Amino acid sequence: MLKSKKVVHFWLLTAFLLALLGGKGILPAEAAITITIDGERLSGDTPPVIEGGYTLVPLRTIFEALGAEVHWDEKTRTVTGSKGTATVKLVIGEKTAYVSGKPVTLDVAGKMINGRTMVPLRFIGEALGAKVDWNGAQRMVVIRTDRGSAPAVIRTDEGSAPAAQRRITIKDSHGRTVRVPSPPKRIVSVNSDVTELIYALGLQDRIVGVSDTADFPPPVKDKPKVGRSFTPSVERILALKPDVVFGYGKFLKPEIVAQLERSGVPVVLLDCYKIETMAQDIRTLGLILNRQKKAEAYVAYFEKYRKMFEERTKNIPLAKRPRVYLELYSDYVGSGPGSGGGQMLGAVGVQNIAEDLRVPFPKVNPEWVVAQDPQVIIKACGTAIPSGYGEGADAMVKKRREMMRRPGWDRITAVRQGKVYLLSSEIYTGPRAIVGMAYFAKWVYPDAFKDVNPEAIHQEMLQKFHGIEVKGAYVYPE
Repeated sequence: MLKSKKVVHFWLLTAFLLALLGGKGILPAEAAITITIDGERLSGDTPPVIEGGYTLVPLRTIFEALGAEVHWDEKTRTVTGSKGTATVKLVIGEKTAYVSGKPVTLDVAGKMINGRTMVPLRFIGEALGAKVDWNGAQRMVVIRTDRGSAPAVIRTDEGSAPAAQRRITIKDSHGRTVRVPSPPKRIVSVNSDVTELIYALGLQDRIVGVSDTADFPPPVKDKPKVGRSFTPSVERILALKPDVVFGYGKFLKPEIVAQLERSGVPVVLLDCYKIETMAQDIRTLGLILNRQKKAEAYVAYFEKYRKMFEERTKNIPLAKRPRVYLELYSDYVGSGPGSGGGQMLGAVGVQNIAEDLRVPFPKVNPEWVVAQDPQVIIKACGTAIPSGYGEGADAMVKKRREMMRRPGWDRITAVRQGKVYLLSSEIYTGPRAIVGMAYFAKWVYPDAFKDVNPEAIHQEMLQKFHGIEVKGAYVYPE
């Protein structure tokens, strides 16, 4: 019986994917199209579109909602979706797709829109336990599978019954009790780490405003800007009518928090950049967004590598742990206890020369660094040193050359041995800190981490949670 059910599920998925890759839409071009699967509204930064009478939907969003994995090959411009032994392969611009190795002719070739693979969707008749209905009043494609016999619950931005918006009480990263709508309909995030995670958890369409420096993932650049992360414009935020604002706890000005709360807008202060509290912060965000399963998947991926770094370095004697100077975005600012960078260093088992300075971001001087004689020097690159997605390495090359010529630094072991590295802010602390930690581990313990490929970890992370490829210079030298 179990084997029979597996066979049915296999053919259900195959038939469903076949249907996804062909067929006309019947909605008027002006309709605002939404899609639900078993009551779960599919979200994405690229909404469905109608071209030539066909409805095109983001392939990755549909596939992942069905529990399939999606991989993108930039060189061949091929997207592959798979679950178990069922596979679908499609080349952008071609009208022939392959379902479990068999060719299928598409009515419209797949195409790229805003960096997303878009494919035609047609209505699917009731077959093998899957049923598709059209809700004309709400302009919604309602898809039901065999994952449950209960009627699908339709959730819309209008909060129509039975999925009316509810309010929950949470504690943010700083122990503040905040009552927030869940899931929020309109979000302003001046915390770029939270913004990135909202995209990863699939609720990016609810973001109505971000900080001026928000630049990842790439589509966030098109969101309305509300000012700097630490001192955003209250007027611009309120003009967007958000029902929640996310900010950095230690950095968002208290008077701004007070102004927003007096205006009736709850403010949630989530860090999402500290290793020690990352899992809890992501879970809290997932609870607010009603994306607990996706949040747990992100936590599991993050924790898998964090625990590996910890396990491999925990028994290294103190005397054999390299002395490391981690410099923040500003020159001669170290990473002390309680800082995100300090926690990254601790997670890979090194001696942080700023650990005893007792403040998170200590201002140091050149003579002190020379006297400490670090064996490895790492510089985090902020906006003044462009790096990361879509950027080249030129600015990092220039900065590294300047650092190694600092007065007296020719006497530092790290400089003499060429162990001076630069790291993009995108993988320094934040949601992708495990990528930065992987580079740290390779730089300080190359023998212990021969099998670890930081770029591969980064590639998998971006594909799994953002559907994009690694593009740009994130470290120098590698």
